[in-house]
Amino acid sequence: MFSQITFLVLTYLISAIPFGLLLTKVFLNKDIREFGSKNIGATNVTRVAGKKLGLATLILDGAKGAIMVIIARFVFSDSANLHLFLVVVALVAVLGHIYPVYLNFKGGKGVATTIAVFYALDPKLGVLVTAVWIISFLLFRISSLSSLLAVASSVFLSKYCEASFEQIVFCVILFVIVAFRHKENISRLLKGEEKSFKNSL
Repeated sequence: MFSQITFLVLTYLISAIPFGLLLTKVFLNKDIREFGSKNIGATNVTRVAGKKLGLATLILDGAKGAIMVIIARFVFSDSANLHLFLVVVALVAVLGHIYPVYLNFKGGKGVATTIAVFYALDPKLGVLVTAVWIISFLLFRISSLSSLLAVASSVFLSKYCEASFEQIVFCVILFVIVAFRHKENISRLLKGEEKSFKNSL
């Protein structure tokens, strides 16, 4: 139990690393929190700093969560209720990105980390959720809408993949969290005022 709690703390500290902020500071000497939507995630980094840094942010934000789930799978392979623990690790990873201690608990919106931990938990689910995001983005060219649809689909896709009950609950919790983090985007979507990449890049 102690080792698992320690691992969860480590997961939080690693997942809380704000790569979007670090990359824009190092390469552009800018604080991403002062530009665009002021968010440290890949979408805002792409708009402010370009596609290369945006892609790097996306990969790193995703990897920091997925790697911790993968490591936990091997380190605690003999543990009872392993999958439940992996789900908890995944949740802590997403929360670490959204509420990082290094930035006074003001982080990103959690989508890249969320989709990445889906891959680590259940690769089939990860592929399907990514497909939903891509199709939604190609249709609407709005990152926030694509993200909301993708995370919402994870609940139904988990059932389709015959996932465990704890994973389905995890997906519901993640959707609530991601929707809350996108509340301003949802308001703009309802008013037809949300920016699309077609108009903003």
